[in-house]
Order: sequence, then C-alpha cells, then structure tokens
Amino acid sequence: MRIALVVLTSLAILGLLEAAIQALGYVSDRRSGDLRRRLQAHEGPLPLDSILLRQGRFSSIPSLDTWLSSQRWARRIEHLLEQADSRMTVAQLCVIGLLGGVVGAASSWWLGLAGLAVGGAGLMAPFLLLIAARERRSRVLSEQLPEALDMMARSLRAGHALSSAFQLVAEEMPEPICVEFARAFEEQRLGMPLERAVREMGARSPSNGDLKIFAVSTVIQKETGGNLAEILDGIATTVRDRYRFFGKLRSLTAEARVSAWLVALMPLGIAAFMVVSQPSYMVKLVDNPMGQTILAVGVGAWILGTVWFERLTRFDY
Repeated sequence: MRIALVVLTSLAILGLLEAAIQALGYVSDRRSGDLRRRLQAHEGPLPLDSILLRQGRFSSIPSLDTWLSSQRWARRIEHLLEQADSRMTVAQLCVIGLLGGVVGAASSWWLGLAGLAVGGAGLMAPFLLLIAARERRSRVLSEQLPEALDMMARSLRAGHALSSAFQLVAEEMPEPICVEFARAFEEQRLGMPLERAVREMGARSPSNGDLKIFAVSTVIQKETGGNLAEILDGIATTVRDRYRFFGKLRSLTAEARVSAWLVALMPLGIAAFMVVSQPSYMVKLVDNPMGQTILAVGVGAWILGTVWFERLTRFDY
C-alpha cells in the first residue's frame, strides 16, 4: 500500500509540475500575442513566416517528419493540433501520450486492473486535453465573433473591400479571432479564393456553428450578391441573443451542475478519508484479486457516471 501511495503521489507531483509549465506557457503566449498585435498596429502586417500562419509540423527531425507526414493518422493528429492552435508537434504529442501510458501501466504491478485503467487514461490524457483546448478556443471564437462582424460591417459600409475588412479584424481584435481572420487574409493574398479561405476558417473550428454560418453567408453573398453588411449585422445580433439566452439558462441550472459535481467528487473524498483513517481496510482493494476487480469496476462506474452527469448538464449553443 505504501508503494502504491508513493506512485500516486509521484504522479500527482508530475501532474502539478506539468500544469505549472502549461500555465507559464499560456501566460507567455498571451504576452507574445499582445506584443504581436501592438507591433502589427504600428508596423503593418506581420510577415508571412509569422506563427499566425501555422506550418504543418510533424517532427523536428527531418526523416521522422517525412515519415509522419505520409501517415493518415499523423495528419489527423496534426489537424487536431491546428484546430487547437497548439505549438506542439505530432511527435511530441505522441511521446507524451506514450510516457503517460507507460507510467500508468507500470502502476499495474501494485494496482492490478485499476493500473491498466490508469495506463489507458495516461495514454489518452494528452489527446483529451487537446480536444478540450479546441472546444475552449471554439467558445472564445464564438464570443468574439459578434464584435468582429460589427467591425466588418462598419468597414464595408465605409466602402472597403471584404479582404480589407478581414485585415481590419486581424489587426484590431484580440486572439484567437484575430489569428483566424489573419490566416484567411494571408491565404487569399497568396492567391487562394476568398470563398475557400473562409471555408477553411470554418473547418479549423469544426464544432463552431457560428463560424460556419458566417462562412456560408459569405460564400452565398459572393455568388448571388446582396448587402453583406446587413447580413453580418443579422448574424452578430443572432449570436448575441443566443448567448444571452444560454447565459440565463446556465444561471438557472447552476444549482443542478454544482450538485452533480459534488456527487461526482464524493467517492474521491470518501476514498481519501478511508486511506488516511483506515489504511488496513483499503489495502484489501489493492493486494487482493477480488478487491482489484471491485476497484476496477468502481472506477469504471464512477467515470461513466461523471460523464453522464456532465452530458446532462451540457447545453448546445
């Protein structure tokens, strides 16, 4: 039991260190983004080799980069990294996942079947965190989109072209909306049709219906004509009203969501209390085959119940 506690404590310390490193990186990225926007405002557009135009990166090793770029699964992972706007490479993400899986699988010597579950969780954790980062970025894009559309509508009414409106949003708006519009602007400046650049912008946020509506509206207007400024105003108003409604809905369901999290965290609290107060009672779940089976089934049921609670309290925007 002592060895298992040492392993779990070591994993917790590693997790805290990784969280601290990621937090420092996030703060550094925000400062770098602010500096890029200020430089762009004073010195004109960013160069084409800027990180605003993210290059496909599979590995820093040329031979490994060539091999990974020919693999379909690696291209899917690279596309996920692009959607999350991550600076990692495919090789780095895979190595982190494999290390998490190996460390978790090594704990199976003490935890039995529960250790295999920990190994699977360690293997999938980087990819799940990346998906969560993509969804979080998508929500921020939706929150910033109405203001960006209003800015574009004012630019169009002033007589500017649509590409100039994209450039204005890229220069004046904060991240991540400025990054997406800067990519679209640079792509069409390099020769890509604006309609395709807009569709690519929507494809980089697959779960964002607001950007898809904007992309479809822009493509239809270019083909059939019409007042694009009024269309953008209508989309911005719709997005604002929808977020206002779901904000009220989330406030009305806050009590149910807190109750769900308390129920989900209660088994962990009880298990921690029993480990501290009655270690000889809990050790039977680790050094006994029947206890290991019960622990594995309990952990699986807890994960299933937590996911079910989360789905019940989630609302599609």
